[in-house]
Amino acid sequence: MEYAGICLVVALLLAGAGAALASHITPAPAGDRAWLALAAQHAPAFVAERGDGESPVDFRRCRVPACARGARPVLYVHVVTRGTYRYVEYWEYLPDSRTAHTGVPAFDGYHRDDWEGVIVKLRTDGTVVGARASAHLGWNGRHPWWDLRAGDWAPYPAPVYRASGSHAGGFRPAGIDLAGDRWSGTASPPPPPLLLAADRARTGAPVFDPGATAPWRKQVWSDPEVVTTGPPGSQARYARYARWWADVCVVC
Repeated sequence: MEYAGICLVVALLLAGAGAALASHITPAPAGDRAWLALAAQHAPAFVAERGDGESPVDFRRCRVPACARGARPVLYVHVVTRGTYRYVEYWEYLPDSRTAHTGVPAFDGYHRDDWEGVIVKLRTDGTVVGARASAHLGWNGRHPWWDLRAGDWAPYPAPVYRASGSHAGGFRPAGIDLAGDRWSGTASPPPPPLLLAADRARTGAPVFDPGATAPWRKQVWSDPEVVTTGPPGSQARYARYARWWADVCVVC
């Protein structure tokens, strides 16, 4: 009986010590925040075209172009694991977007708010498969976005060129927006981006312009292999006009 009593006292003491220790342990991060260290290893290096000078920013603090000019870049991170592959999605928010630069919003394709992304595909053992960058309705990989080509991943690491105005991304400086587009020159290199968990940013997020689908409303949020950049069911029908232009532009 004495032995059993001693064992009970020891067990109670150990349980109390364990509870006290547990109360001082910081919980492990969950959701997208758990992947920020991995995301930092593969974060894209952006090369911006001379032009609007906007940097991707935290939409909770900045939603107008003035505060996005010269700001430290912010990227929202979202990670999806499917089978033996892991997809690290980096999302940029910019306060506005324009494809052309005539100064007439209706002709320029202007809209408030802009979301662009870079997805890096990894095997779960850490091997890099490739990457692709969003541009308008599709993704630039080895092939142009208007091809809407499945499984199109460009070699990575590689610089991600970002077009002025539309902020479309690609892995070569020419033809990011449309076939034949020329690169207008490189802006000053930005500082390293600040990485934020995208799943936490979506909580209480504002309503964005209808022309700018937030990442968590895009099909690619849960299906990283999809070839379009819009919400579920998006067919990217207007990509055929960009494809037609690439076919008929003999100097492109």
